[in-house]
Amino acid sequence: MQDDLPVNTSAADHPVYIIASRDYLTSCDISDTVFDTDPDAQVICHPTIKSALTDICRYGTLTAVFAEAGKTLVHQMQLDKIIAARSGQLVLLGATAEAELEAEEIGKYPWPVLCRPFSTSMIKSWLQPRQTAPDAALGNNTGDRTFISCLRVVD
Repeated sequence: MQDDLPVNTSAADHPVYIIASRDYLTSCDISDTVFDTDPDAQVICHPTIKSALTDICRYGTLTAVFAEAGKTLVHQMQLDKIIAARSGQLVLLGATAEAELEAEEIGKYPWPVLCRPFSTSMIKSWLQPRQTAPDAALGNNTGDRTFISCLRVVD
């Protein structure tokens, strides 16, 4: 476990979201929704949850981690414990999580699953509420200034 890495406190004023998905469009949909909700958020994208672990452990506080993983991988990597220790929400996605959710009794699956097809409102249900009113001059509050400065894709 990499839980002993230095904690980054520089992002304390901005919510931190980590997305771990091999599906580029899924990562884009989630990050776009995050930035529509909070243009000051920091979003870090990885192709796998294993590659995201260093960034997950780097932060003292996380808002949410969207991870393409199932129960076995979550337990092996202790993701639920690591993310909970950072006050974050673990949201699973992908075929494995969807199949496991379908096989479980209703209400018994331990984590929320973002099932396909998903909507913006489903993603927003796991986002931190905006702390300030949107700037009307910015329209929908999206734009290059936010996306370029806050999104990091790691392959």
